[in-house]
Amino acid sequence: MSQSKLSILVTGSNQGLGFSAARHLSKLPDVHLFICGRDVNRVQEAVEKLKLEEGCAAEIDTIVMDITDDASIHAAVADLEKKLGGAALDVLVNNAAVALESDIERDGLRTRFENTFSANAFGTAVAAEAFLPLLKRSTAGPRIVNVGSSAGSCTQMAETRSAAWMVYKASKSALNSIAISLAVANPDVHVVVVDPGLNVTRLNTYGGGADPSEGSQVIVDYALEIKGNSPGFYNAQGALPW
Repeated sequence: MSQSKLSILVTGSNQGLGFSAARHLSKLPDVHLFICGRDVNRVQEAVEKLKLEEGCAAEIDTIVMDITDDASIHAAVADLEKKLGGAALDVLVNNAAVALESDIERDGLRTRFENTFSANAFGTAVAAEAFLPLLKRSTAGPRIVNVGSSAGSCTQMAETRSAAWMVYKASKSALNSIAISLAVANPDVHVVVVDPGLNVTRLNTYGGGADPSEGSQVIVDYALEIKGNSPGFYNAQGALPW
């Protein structure tokens, strides 16, 4: 990889919002893009699809990682380090997440919490910590872009008085807390949470919202440029309350 290229890894980028963000990034010749997901075949298919699209100009590689599995995370870090060839990881986009991973009536509330937090909070925190050494090699301004949700804003939850989606909201609130801690502990790394809004993806069972190509733009904007405060919480319109 050329040292002049911005290296960006997007977790959960073989589908949905992550793939849409990757599609935007794939058009840029000065980007080394890493498509990351837990299924090697789906990851490879996503890369092949991007490479066949008109305007694809980025260097694109694959990373296989299951963020709910620590061994998989550490193997992914080793694979990325090898593929970078001694260069740095400039941007980590923590996009991989779940909304409803279990049947609450069948499995119970505890299992719903455990499954959701395993991906949206625990796995994201472990992955961020694992990739930090590669990020800290960056001379381009290392950054972590966490894909969150305004649903995780405790301020907004209190104001709207809504109890819907309790587990998902709690996991995204936890992500906000993790991002703040990462930023404070690592002042040399720019850490933000971005809310892409509701989009038509598998995460919400394609139940409505914007086209992912629109929602993913805020992810791309904060990946390509150091914007806002660290820590900070933003959507396309500006700052959000924690």
